[in-house]
Amino acid sequence: MTKTKKLDMELPKEGRFISSEFPILRENLTKIDQAMMEVEEKVDQKAPSKHTHSISEVADLEAALKGKMAADKTFSFADLSDIEGAQDAANNYVLYKASNNHFTFGSAISLLGSHQHKTEDIIGLDEFRAKLNEDLTAYGRLKQANEWQNYNKFTSKVTMSGGLELLGNSSLNLTHNNKVVISLSASGSLLKGPLKVDGDLVYAKTEVDAFQQEIWAEMRLLRKCIFNIPIEIKILESGKISWPNGVTDDAVVQVWAWGAGGGGDKTSGYGGGGGECVIRTLTRKEFYGHEDIVIGKGGHIENVNKNPRDGGNTTVGKQLIVAEGGKTATNAGCGRGGGITGGQGENVNKGISAGSSLYGGGGGSLGRGSRGNSVYGGGGGTYGRSPGLSEYGGRGGETGEKGKVPGGGGGYVADGGDGMVLLKIWL
Repeated sequence: MTKTKKLDMELPKEGRFISSEFPILRENLTKIDQAMMEVEEKVDQKAPSKHTHSISEVADLEAALKGKMAADKTFSFADLSDIEGAQDAANNYVLYKASNNHFTFGSAISLLGSHQHKTEDIIGLDEFRAKLNEDLTAYGRLKQANEWQNYNKFTSKVTMSGGLELLGNSSLNLTHNNKVVISLSASGSLLKGPLKVDGDLVYAKTEVDAFQQEIWAEMRLLRKCIFNIPIEIKILESGKISWPNGVTDDAVVQVWAWGAGGGGDKTSGYGGGGGECVIRTLTRKEFYGHEDIVIGKGGHIENVNKNPRDGGNTTVGKQLIVAEGGKTATNAGCGRGGGITGGQGENVNKGISAGSSLYGGGGGSLGRGSRGNSVYGGGGGTYGRSPGLSEYGGRGGETGEKGKVPGGGGGYVADGGDGMVLLKIWL
């Protein structure tokens, strides 16, 4: 069964008896009539399409128009209720949307916040970089003067080809760890030492003055020694110094002290080492409290079947001067000369060659070994060869011969020579 869309009326159907259509038609006509009545009632409630009203007849129209702005009037952002801060915004501030659909003002930088740009996004960067490099290359060669002001920090190497000029009373200070190491000024300069030039130390004026005074003192002593003949006192026994008349506190006294020579050994056949020679130049007043002298005794052989003794040390005062004695020979090798620089024999086959020395005693020798000589110290003893010689000390002993005084080393199975003290006094 088919019906209309709006009023839901049943449509006629072919083949149906006419008597059946009448009730349906009657019902549909009733529905149409009812719908027409409702339309007429609604049309009666409407005004004609072309009609007018007076303003007084329009409710609240006059009040609404009074709240509106005149058509010929202009306004600013500050007049708008949803624009905040317009009156107080600084110049060059921009308008932006804030929360609650309100607008306010702020600086462009604050709106950007923390952000980054790619190098290729920066317009003109390459041209700026080229100009910057050009300026750096030309720096220092400007036509006008370059003036540094306030604090300038250099973190890399700085070179200058035209020199550095300090103007007026200016100074140049180089500091390291907050300490000035170089200070340059027209009134005076400071350099923290020690200073080296080509690897050699540079001495300060005070040091040079001290050296100069020492040199002058030595020259005065030397001239006094050359032009004045000294009094010589040879001391062979231990005891106190007996000063001759006329010796003042400032009198120059040169002390020559020899240690005793070491004894020669029978068992090994080695000669003893010569005693050391010590030379010092003093003044008489430096001997106060140091006037006792001990003469070292030569290394003695008490029994041919026992090793001999080392030569005794010769001392002046309380260790004011000490001349070491020569060492005895042992099965380990020849006797060593006295002192740090004393000659030393070596234990080798077919003869022992003894070392020589300048101030230390000469070493002892054996068989075909060469003798140990000394210039100032005692010569070394020997066995089967010529003994060690000394220009100022005693020579060493030959086989079975005692070393000569002062400080000669004993020959094979022989005692060493005693020590001695020689005083040279310039009045």
